[in-house]
Amino acid sequence: METFRVTVKNYRGFSDQAPARFEIGPGLTAFVGSNNVGKSALKLLVYELRPLFELLSRPFATRPNLFFATTGEQLSCGNYPGTSDPVELFNNTNDRGITIEFEVVGASPSKEFDHTINRVVVKCSRAAPMNWQVDAFSFQSPKDRVRSFNGYVDRDDTTVADSSNTITYYFGYVLDAFKALRSAKYYGAFRNALNEGSGQYFDFQIGTAFIELWNNWKTAGNIAHSRAIGKITEEIRRLFEFEQLEINASLSLKTLIVSIDGHPYRLSALGSGISQFIMALGNAATARPTLILIDEPETNLHPALQIDFLLTLAQYARIGCIFSTHSIGLARSVAERVYSVQRSKLGPVVRPFAATTSYSEFLGELSFTSFKEMGCDRILLVEGVHDVKVVQQMLRLLGKEHTTVILPLGGDQMAAGHREIELAELKRLSNNVSVLVDSERFNSNEPAAERRQQFAETCTKIGFQVCVTGRRAIENYLPDHAVKAALGEGFSALTEYERMAEHANGWAKADNWRIAHFMNKADLLSTDVGQFLERI
Repeated sequence: METFRVTVKNYRGFSDQAPARFEIGPGLTAFVGSNNVGKSALKLLVYELRPLFELLSRPFATRPNLFFATTGEQLSCGNYPGTSDPVELFNNTNDRGITIEFEVVGASPSKEFDHTINRVVVKCSRAAPMNWQVDAFSFQSPKDRVRSFNGYVDRDDTTVADSSNTITYYFGYVLDAFKALRSAKYYGAFRNALNEGSGQYFDFQIGTAFIELWNNWKTAGNIAHSRAIGKITEEIRRLFEFEQLEINASLSLKTLIVSIDGHPYRLSALGSGISQFIMALGNAATARPTLILIDEPETNLHPALQIDFLLTLAQYARIGCIFSTHSIGLARSVAERVYSVQRSKLGPVVRPFAATTSYSEFLGELSFTSFKEMGCDRILLVEGVHDVKVVQQMLRLLGKEHTTVILPLGGDQMAAGHREIELAELKRLSNNVSVLVDSERFNSNEPAAERRQQFAETCTKIGFQVCVTGRRAIENYLPDHAVKAALGEGFSALTEYERMAEHANGWAKADNWRIAHFMNKADLLSTDVGQFLERI
C-alpha cells in the first residue's frame, strides 16, 4: 500500500474550520496529546466507517462500487459499528455534513492508463447520514472529477474503461487504501481479559470470548494456530525475562492459568502488564489485520517495556500500526510519522510534530530518569527511527533491549561533522553513550562517506564509543533466511555493499525491523555490528 493523506471535516470534534490532516502508510504513525483532545477519534473513524470502506474496497470484477459511486451512484451503509444513532458522527458546532478526502502521496501516474485515480472525496449529509456521495480525481486531471459515461468495460479488479474501451481509469492505489482501512483493527485503551462473559470491546475479544479463542487456537489441532500461540507465549516469556512460561485456559474456560517458572497462577493474580501483553498480542495474532490502531500502548508498562511491546504488537500488522500516546519520547523513538493533537477554539488541531532540536530535551520527554530507575544504563545513538526498530530487535538477541535507550539522530541532520555542542549535551545525562551509523561505502576498499568519518571523529572526541558499519548500511546485515521469513520466498538478502534501489526485489526501509525480528544470535555476532553491540 502506498502512503495516503487523510483530511477529515465535520466528523466528531473535527470541524471544517479546523480539519484534521494526517498520513497513513507502512510503519508506525503516532498521535501525541493530552487526554480528551481527539486522538482516539482519529482511530475511531476507521472503526465506525468500516461499512463504507467495505463498500469502497469491493473488487471491480465483483461489482465496481467505487467506480459507480464516482459517476453518481450513492453508496448506502446499513450501520456504523459502536453507534446507536448516526448523528453521533457529526460535528456539533455546525449543521454541515461530513467530508473525508483520501489522497495517495507516495505514487506516480501510470503511463499505461489515461487516468490514474489518486484522490477520492466522500461526503455525507446530516439529512441522509447513511448515504455517501463519492468524487474521484486523477493525476492527469486533478481538478475535474470522474464523470459518468454510457457503458463501461471491466478491465480487471482495479481498472475500468469507457464502452469503446479507449479511455482507461486505474483505481488500484485508492482501492489498496480502502482495503487497508477495511481490514484494520481498533484496540481501545481497555485491555482486560479477566471479565467473565463473552463479549467484544471495539475489535477486542474480551472475557470468556477471548479465553475460548485462545483455547481453540492452542488445542483444536490447527498447526498454524498452535504455532501462533506458541510464538506469542515465547515473546511474552522473553519480554518479561521468565525462564519458562505456559498459558492455558482453565477447565471452566473462565480464566487463563499462567505457569511461570513452574509455578501456576490465575491471571487475576498477576499484574496488569502481562495481562495486557496476552490480550493484545493474542487478539492481533488471531486477526492478522492490515493496520493495528491502538490507544496508549504504554499503559500499565514501565518505560523499559513500552517500545518492546509496541514493536512486538506492530509485527502482527501486515502494513502498519497507528497509536495514540501521552509519551512524546515513545512516539519520536519509533514512529515514521508523528502528529500532535491540541485543543483550540475551533476544535482539535492536528499538526506534524516538530523535529528533534535538543537531545537532552528529547531524553527528558522519553523519561530517561525513569529508564535509569528501571535499570537502563546506556544510550545508543542510531541514524533514524527505522534504525531504532532494527537495533532494538538486535539488542533483544543479546538481552540488552531493556537496559539500552535507543535515540534516533535524524539521518544527515545530526550524523555528520560539526555537531559537537549538540551531542555533548548527552554527556550531562549519561557517561555511557554509544553510536552506530551507516558507512555508505560501495565496496570493502572504499572508506566511509566523508560526513560519516567526520561524525565518528566528533563522537570519539566527546568520548562516545563509535561503530561505523563495515558494510554499506544496516539493511546489508539482514540475512537471507530472515528476509524470506518476513517478506516471502520471492525476496532475497542484499549483498554487503548493494544499495536497496539497485536490488532486483527490494523492500521499504520501514520493513527492516520486521526482517531483523527473524535474525538469530549467530547471524548477529558474526558481524562487526553484532560484536559492537555485545561490547557496549
